[in-house]
Formats: sequence, C-alpha cells, structure tokens
Amino acid sequence: MVLRSVATRLALGVLLGSAIVLIVTGGLMLSHTREQMLAQTEQEASAVSGWAATRIQGRLDAVARVARVLAGVLKTRRDEAPALIRDTLAVNPEIVDITAAFIPHNGAAREADAAMARRAPDGALSMGSRLADPETYWTAPWFVRGLNCEHGCWQSPFHMAGRNDTLVGYSVAIPGATTSVAGVADVTISLGWLQQLLGELNKPDHAAAFVVDADGMFLAHDWTSYVGTRGSKPFVTALKEHRNPVRITPEMGGRVSEPVWVYLVPIAGTTWTAGLTMPEREVLADLRRTYYVDILLGLVALAGVSLIALVITRRMMAPLGILSDRAEDVARGELDFALPDVRRKDEVGRLTRAFDQMRRQLAGHIDSAKQLAREQERMASELDIARQIQLALIPEAHWLADDGRVELHAALRPASAVGGDLYTYFALGAKHICVMVGDVSDKGIPAALFMARTITLARTIATHARSPSDILGALNRELCKGNDTCMFVTLLCGVLETETGLLTLASAGHEQPVLHAGGSALFVDVETGPALGLDRDARYPVRVLTLLGGDTVLMYTDGVSEAHAANQKLFGSHAILDSVARLQDGATPEAYVEQVLGDVDAYVAGAPAYDDIALLALTWHDSRATEVPLDAVAHS
Repeated sequence: MVLRSVATRLALGVLLGSAIVLIVTGGLMLSHTREQMLAQTEQEASAVSGWAATRIQGRLDAVARVARVLAGVLKTRRDEAPALIRDTLAVNPEIVDITAAFIPHNGAAREADAAMARRAPDGALSMGSRLADPETYWTAPWFVRGLNCEHGCWQSPFHMAGRNDTLVGYSVAIPGATTSVAGVADVTISLGWLQQLLGELNKPDHAAAFVVDADGMFLAHDWTSYVGTRGSKPFVTALKEHRNPVRITPEMGGRVSEPVWVYLVPIAGTTWTAGLTMPEREVLADLRRTYYVDILLGLVALAGVSLIALVITRRMMAPLGILSDRAEDVARGELDFALPDVRRKDEVGRLTRAFDQMRRQLAGHIDSAKQLAREQERMASELDIARQIQLALIPEAHWLADDGRVELHAALRPASAVGGDLYTYFALGAKHICVMVGDVSDKGIPAALFMARTITLARTIATHARSPSDILGALNRELCKGNDTCMFVTLLCGVLETETGLLTLASAGHEQPVLHAGGSALFVDVETGPALGLDRDARYPVRVLTLLGGDTVLMYTDGVSEAHAANQKLFGSHAILDSVARLQDGATPEAYVEQVLGDVDAYVAGAPAYDDIALLALTWHDSRATEVPLDAVAHS
C-alpha cells in the first residue's frame, strides 16, 4: 500500500537515481584515483630502484676501471703481470681475485701466462696460476668471452669452492703489441655488498628490493631465499620484453601468493636490473579505506535527501489523493460529486479544474454515446437484413438437372456484411442453362446494390437472348444508363446445351475459367471484352467448348487468385490450376469448390479476407457415353 503512493515512489526514485549517480561517480573516481596511486607508487619505486641502480653502477664502474687500466698496462709489461696484479689486488680491498691470462704461444703455456692473485675470506693474499684450473683456461667461457670484450664486459655470476657468497667477474681484452688481442684481464668481486646495499634502501613498507641478471637469476634479494634462483616465467618474460611496471599474479604462474607490482630500472654498463616489488593490496590500502568512508558518507546523504523529498512530495501531492478518489467514482459511473476549491495555479490546480470540466463533459458524452450505440445497433440490423436480401437473390448453392446431365455447385463469401461478388444460374428453355460469375468494382453497400441490379437485369435480358455475347452486350447497355459513378462489373457468362454438352462462353474482363477434362486441368482462353457498365458499344466474342462426360468447368472471381497472407504474396492463378488438377476424375462439383476454398484458407492462414470470393463448378454428365471420354474440344 505504501508503494502505491506517488510521493513514496518519487522519493524512492530520487533515492535510486542518486544511488546510481553515486555508484557511477564513485566508480569513476575510484578508477581515476587508483590510476593516480599506481602512478605515484611507480614514481616512488622507480626513484628507489634508480638510486640503488646508481649506487650499484658506481661500484661496478670502479671495478671496471681497474680492469681496463690493468689491461692497458699489461699490453707493454706482460712479464711483470704477477707483480702488477698482486699490487692492484692489495690496494683494492673490494676485489676478490685478479687474473692476467695470455694466449699461449704454440699451445704451450707457462704459469706466468695465467697469473692469478686471490684474496682469502680472512683478507690474506696469495698468488697462483689458472693452469691449475680443472678446465684449460684458454678454452674456458670467461676467457673466450673476454677476448671479444675490447671495452670490457661483466661475466655471469658464479660460486667458488670455499666461499659462500656469489662472485662475478669483469673481463677486458689485453691488447697485444703485434696482435690485436694478447689475452684477458679478469677482475672478480663478491656480490655480498649488493645484499647489504638493498637493506640500506629507504623502501616503502611491504616492498622488497632485488637485483637480477639478464637471464632472470636473482643476484641479491631482500628475501634471501630468492638469491641464486631464477624468477618465474612471467617475470622473466617481462624482463626480456623491457615492460615496466608489470603486474604478476599467482594465476599467471608467478612465485607470489597475491597480485604484486614489479618496478624495474636497468643498471647502465651491465646486463643487470634493479627492481622493487610491492603487493597490490598494500599499494591500494589507503585508497580502499578512503573509498569506504566516502561511500558511507554518500549513503547517509542519500538517506537525508530521500527523507526530505518524501516529506515535500507528500505535501505537494495531497490534492492528487482526492482526485484519485474522485476518478474511482467516475470509473463506477458516479459523476455527481463536488471537488475542493483550489486557488493555486500550479499543475495540481490546473488538473483539478480540468478534471471538474471533464466530469461535466463526460456526462454529456455518455448520453451521446448511448444514442450512437442505438444508431449503430440499428445500422447493424439493417446490414444484416441487407445481407439476407442479397443472399436471397443468389440461387441455391447446389443444383442437379432433372435428367441428371448437368450438375453444379457454387459458393459466395462476402469480405464484409455485404459484398459485390455474384454467381447465378437459370434455365433458358428446356435445353439450355445459363451460368454467370461476376465481380463488382467496389465493396460494401454500393457494390451490393450494383450486384443486385446486375443479377436482376441479367435474368430479365437472358430470357430474350440465347448467346452469351448478346446477353453481355444487352446487360452492358442497361448498366451504362445512369451510371454517373462509373461503377462496373466483370462477368463471365456461359450457356450450356444440356443434351450435347456444348458450352458457349463470353467474358467481360473476367478471370479465365479452368477446365478439368481427361485427368488434366487447363485454363480456357476466352477472349474478353471490357467490363460491363463502361462502354455502351462494347463487343464480347464467344468461345465454344464441347464437353465430354465428366468434364468440369470452374468459374471464380479474383478474390481467389488475389488472396494473400501476411507476406503479401498472392495465391495466384496457377495455384488454382494445381488445386483443380489434384482432383480425380468423377469428382463432384462440390468437391471442386471445397478443394479450392480449402487451399485458399490454408494459404492465408487465418488472415482477414482481402476481397469477396465467388466460385461455381459445372459438370456435364453424358449418360449416353459408353467409352472412356476424351479431352473436351474447344473451338470458336
């Protein structure tokens, strides 16, 4: 009952509309704020990672300079290589070992050709040679790669026996005096300082810093269990594709328990990358708290707005409650009541005054409607009488001659109460039968009157003429008299000689009849003249058929051929021909009419009748025939 009130529905509408606006606006603000927070976090993470990358690059550049200077000195002081590398190691405490390895002459190497100075974990220095390595040093990957590093390059990280930390070497080619390359100077450092540097970074809460090489191997990580392991597939893919930042989730195959954002900064001069990982939950934590507070405040505001709207609309809509009660009185037919005096000129006041005026006018309209209903009832009664009179002019639907030679069946279906289609038949003396099927140009009462006039004149004129041509000519002249409205009728007239089966046909603009003879159906080509009632001097040629026993002629109006359903496609003359052809020899005239009407009804599928329909089937029975009848003979 409460929801039936306009005021309540209006308040609910305001509440719903405001809620939709709040949700849409809040969603857009959330999306925009989320993008801003992600961008801000990216800037902070990039700054931290960039600072770490700069520190790392400075440390590595210092080591690279040592290796490049040493390689330049060894170009001219090869014989002093052991002493040079020992002195260099002594003054660079961050270096673990230094190697000066030369290409052996004629495949024979001396210990001095691969001198190595090494610093033990306790700081003690020792000298050695790469000839003691399990692998021949001049075929080792670090040496081969170093030969091709004219300006120096970092090798892949590795582990050394007796040390727990990860090592990495910087190799640079030693130029030769007579050749382009004489050997490789390699400087190795420990990456333990990387782990210490990551711990000194001023990172956001819940963030984790790392350093990774080009293959995705973690060189250092705040989570020490990751050091020495390879990153997940989505992480390595993003690293190789240089995507930054990248979002990694457990569903993607990442080594994480929740979605995280990874921010990457390449370390110049190396193939390493410094980065920072941050859980998405922590990045957006402040955003969620702010959004929840805003939503709560918005809901409180919505409730207040809805309450105010409800109070205001109830006061404004109070007069409408009275009008609704009076409207229910009107619905029950009670028009004798008074409305409250409304002095306001707003929509409610105008509605009240208009309703009162409507009430007075409605009483007058009801009286007029009752009078109109009586008139319509009288007209319907008169139309029904007219229909009965019209049908009385039409002979019986079925007729069989006394001698049994002629049998016919007809049907008439007006599209409305009365129509303009017609059929008739009557005897012309003892040996001739006249049959007619016609279609008046209009519909309704005018067509029915013109149809009645046509049938009456046809019966009168046919008694003085035996030829269909003469009948149509005389009938045409009579219908042209006083025909100021230019109405006309198409008519097919036939005269059958009952003893011989000789059928003479004449057409005034009508549809061609169908002949069913010898098991086949065909159209009878009757040369036609103009419709009756238009040209006083019109002539109507005749066509003569010699019917054999059992032959049937079907005459119809265009209401059959032009019947159509919702697709507006006509039934068509050929469909009539197919319908007749399906009948067996010896079928009764009634079967012909019912077959065609049934096919038309099935075609239109219940659609309203488009035009009047008239059908007449005539069968000639030759009682003298003792053999199988041949096709009917048609001649002029």
